Amino acid sequence: MKRYAVHRTAAAPASRAIASVALAITVTAFFAKRFGFIDADVFVLSLLFSACVALLAFVAAVVAFQRIWSKGGPGVPAALTAVLFAVAALFPPTVVGGMMITSGGVNDVATNQVDPPELKMQAVVEQQPFLNWTTGFLKETAYPFLSGLPQQAALRRFEPDGRTADIVPRRYRIAPGQLHVAGAKALENLNWTIVDELPPDLLDAATRLQAEGETGILGLKFDVVLRIRPDSVGALLDVRSRSRTSLRDLSTNAGQIRTVFDEIDRVLLETYGNLARVSVEEGEEEEELPPIVLEDQRDVIPLPGFKPYFEDTETIDPDAADLPDLEG
Repeated sequence: MKRYAVHRTAAAPASRAIASVALAITVTAFFAKRFGFIDADVFVLSLLFSACVALLAFVAAVVAFQRIWSKGGPGVPAALTAVLFAVAALFPPTVVGGMMITSGGVNDVATNQVDPPELKMQAVVEQQPFLNWTTGFLKETAYPFLSGLPQQAALRRFEPDGRTADIVPRRYRIAPGQLHVAGAKALENLNWTIVDELPPDLLDAATRLQAEGETGILGLKFDVVLRIRPDSVGALLDVRSRSRTSLRDLSTNAGQIRTVFDEIDRVLLETYGNLARVSVEEGEEEEELPPIVLEDQRDVIPLPGFKPYFEDTETIDPDAADLPDLEG
């Protein structure tokens, strides 16, 4: 009995090998960026290269399926594995690119865009030439097109200045020094590192806090600033969040500000109970509200959360001072 040679296509094992390389590049780039071994530019370029390799593997798998269909022979499992690996390798670049496109290029959000809190930068944006070029290209092409879509505007609720409608300053009916302590505690609870601080020398003095954090998935660095000033109600809080790169993670700058507000509210609730805070809408007239006097009902004397600082630290010797005798 005559036996015919079985047709074997070389495209099937080749597509599997190429897809394996693409997936390995994607996984390596992700973990290298998460643990800080590469910067954002190298990460994006690695994802772009892995996406190109994955597309090549997908095309090779399609060719393998076509040849197996027309000429028969083995290779279906290898081609299916190539498709699976190619899709897995394409998923992270697609998500990262999609978040960069839909973000609108906003990487600096503040509750007061006219007079934002001062930010001492910890990184230089010029060190990311490829991302800077990509962001500029998207601003000229993709962002204007997406801003015209009504569903995108409704989904993101972005105002023309790039922030969301609920990101506004807040008033708290406590002294600025007390709000400063609550803000520092909130940043500590969020595991963000305080890199700069203007502590209150008096209970009603203006204060400032700057913290450094990183996103949960890619470990992208961002800076958050809390500015606390005296107000007719008690204290006025402004928050600013700025990303150090145009690369996007699942969390946004507006989300970081909301997280700060929520954590401060939680700290104040644990400390003082139900303490009302008032959001400051744009253009509204300042309303004169009476401050709330906090009364501590505990049996023990509470210790202050911070030590007041006074410039004049000289002590007065009562024996050496020439004081009038009040007796007689």
